[in-house]
Amino acid sequence: MDNGRTTELESQFRWILPVTVATALLVLGWCNLNFYFHRYYADPESLTSKAYRSAQWNYEVQTVQSRYLASLGPGYKVFTVGQSRWPYDPVTTRYLVREQKWTLLTNPATELASISRDNKGLAFLFFPGNEQYQQTTHQLFPGGRQGEVTNRRGKHLFYTYVLTPP
Repeated sequence: MDNGRTTELESQFRWILPVTVATALLVLGWCNLNFYFHRYYADPESLTSKAYRSAQWNYEVQTVQSRYLASLGPGYKVFTVGQSRWPYDPVTTRYLVREQKWTLLTNPATELASISRDNKGLAFLFFPGNEQYQQTTHQLFPGGRQGEVTNRRGKHLFYTYVLTPP
């Protein structure tokens, strides 16, 4: 009779293990997705390899730039004023915002004056080393809004100057 009772108890509680495992996997999956999409941030300073740190820093700047351009929307023409150490990432930016024109101004002293609005907003990005072109940009295109873009740790990445669409 003792064996019959044990077998009966085992059959009644057989579902507990699969339900517990399934619940644990769902909770772990949710935690993983929540971390990845909301809290994950790869800090370049935490990497020990100089090559990895440099690559992560480049990726961080490109990602922040693409997200910033996406926040403007498609109604803007975007200009990076002067040379930049960080290459523009058209694939990521195009994925985040379509039909936004980006131009690198390699000779801002002459190229800034030739820019026309064409019923679009204008956004100018000034990476470190090109801040001297901000004053000229403000004079040629008055009425814009100046800003600064930083990473999650508050480290400066670039300055912005934005004129909303007319």
